[in-house]
Amino acid sequence: MEEELTKDQKEKIHEHYHNPKNMKALTNYSARGIGRNPDNWGQVDMYILIDENRIITDLGYEFKGCPTIAFTASVFTEELIGVPLEEAYEDTQAELDIQNAQNSCDDCIKMILVAFIAAYANLSERKLGTNLEDYTLHMIKITAPKTEMSCGS
Repeated sequence: MEEELTKDQKEKIHEHYHNPKNMKALTNYSARGIGRNPDNWGQVDMYILIDENRIITDLGYEFKGCPTIAFTASVFTEELIGVPLEEAYEDTQAELDIQNAQNSCDDCIKMILVAFIAAYANLSERKLGTNLEDYTLHMIKITAPKTEMSCGS
């Protein structure tokens, strides 16, 4: 039996849906990652700003793709502001592992997770001086061919 949402939860969902948070390109950022879906060329650009203690102080995102991205990325980014970068990375990687293990149609969600992980990798590359670009691009792993799935049905 599913639990009903509380009034506060419904209001939070409504707010993120109608007024997505952090949908912006940061001009000052520590790292930038791009998550792309090779199947439909959907894309999420994720910007991370961290402080000297490696705490996430700001996140921003831009996207090309389904409208679900704005809502989901809004919730995702709001949850990570104020979180230590390593903790955010570990939680994001764990969630991506779960998503990849499922035979699901959540490619929009995966792009958000992959974009964050790419930004995390970009931070290391920038510190090492090995990345000549200002971003890191990762493609999402497609878990099932389109012919085997029917999303939204």
